Amino acid sequence: MIVILPLDGTPAEHFESYDALLECIMEIENEKHIDDTPMDWRFTIYPPTEVAALYALSQEPCAAIEEAFEEDLPLIEICTGDYKKPLYIALTPNVDMDYLKKKWCTDYGTYHNLVVKEL
Repeated sequence: MIVILPLDGTPAEHFESYDALLECIMEIENEKHIDDTPMDWRFTIYPPTEVAALYALSQEPCAAIEEAFEEDLPLIEICTGDYKKPLYIALTPNVDMDYLKKKWCTDYGTYHNLVVKEL
């Protein structure tokens, strides 16, 4: 169980997992950006077919985009407060998705004055 404790006195929210918390945060962020402005907080997994498009559009693709394209892998894009500086990770079998989701949710909480705790 994951608990979100706002520092402003708002009631705590409970989530069954970091997957559920991440989904909730993404819904909140999507609602903020209905006008197609870039999202500063994003955790996206692109399937290999979309990686090919990203690769084609990139003037200088980073190593992770190249790896995902060349090996036909999904690609993780993580934005933590600045959409202009995303982190890209080729989704190989050795990538610890649980850790990445937990870290992103915790970073989001810290940035937005929320305490993220596991019970």
